[in-house]
Amino acid sequence: MTGLAAPARIAPKDHGPTARMVLAWPGTRALIAVAALFLVSPLIAPGSVGPTAIVSMLPFAALIAIVAIGQTLVIQQGGLDLSIPGAVTLGALIVARFGGDDALGLPAAIVAAIVATAAFGLASGLVITLFGLPPLVVTIAVNALMIGTVQAVSGGFATQSPDALNQFALSRWGGIPVLVFFAVALTLAVHIVLKLTRLGRRFELVGENPRSAANLGIGTRGYTIVAYVLSAGLAAAGGVLLAGLLRTPTLTAGDDYLLPSIAAVVLGGTALTGGRGSVVGTALGALFLAQLTQLVQTFTQATAVQNIVQALIIGVGIVAQLQLGGTTSRIRNLMRRRPGA
Repeated sequence: MTGLAAPARIAPKDHGPTARMVLAWPGTRALIAVAALFLVSPLIAPGSVGPTAIVSMLPFAALIAIVAIGQTLVIQQGGLDLSIPGAVTLGALIVARFGGDDALGLPAAIVAAIVATAAFGLASGLVITLFGLPPLVVTIAVNALMIGTVQAVSGGFATQSPDALNQFALSRWGGIPVLVFFAVALTLAVHIVLKLTRLGRRFELVGENPRSAANLGIGTRGYTIVAYVLSAGLAAAGGVLLAGLLRTPTLTAGDDYLLPSIAAVVLGGTALTGGRGSVVGTALGALFLAQLTQLVQTFTQATAVQNIVQALIIGVGIVAQLQLGGTTSRIRNLMRRRPGA
């Protein structure tokens, strides 16, 4: 029958763009990496995903996440904080040295540890923004200052942390280490501020395009300074919790947290060139690294091997970021960028 029009063909709904949008979110990629690692782990080392192994791994994943969130904020501003080892160690030393009842007491010592270490972060931010010096050079120098402070205060000897801090760091709620709840709460709080508030959107704009932010009347230097202050303060908080976890922290306790803090940020999808980032992805990256470290330790206890694995992850992550839209020119600018210029 030629008089009737053919029925219209309904095109199938395309879910491609939605799937691509989901995969483009850094947290999704980090979650896939974590899931894949936990699926592979029992095939390589059957005991690495048992209840005991996971419970012993989670506190260290939480510490990496806490430190790496501060590193994320700095990297979002186009910088890099290499003073993490000194900040973690200084925070641990102060709370162990002055946390007893015969000194400041535990609450005051915790506050002193975070505030004193954050002051070094303030110094880093001021020098970087006011004098335009490269963040790598400045934070290395500030790290040396903090290590010198650790040696001067400690006299070269480790100190035992207060019993109350040790009991708190080792405690569990519902069978889950308490440090995990602390890290999750911090991650959610920072994520909400960055993604759902005007302050957070301005923070990301300053990191992505300082010139545009300045043209809008946003003070770019303040955001950069705050990033370094928060990075040092969170590293000190991680050091405080580490002191409770280890009971007697060494004077080099923070050395193991520099590479993981950067690797977790890279794995979480935050571009090293600055701008938008994902603290949720960073936390997932910390979980990935902690489980990977536990997996590597089933074969070797050599710290060098663990560092090599983490360095390889950073390298692969940088390449992935470039493939996902970064530019080599912005990477080069990281070495000589002057915030607020």
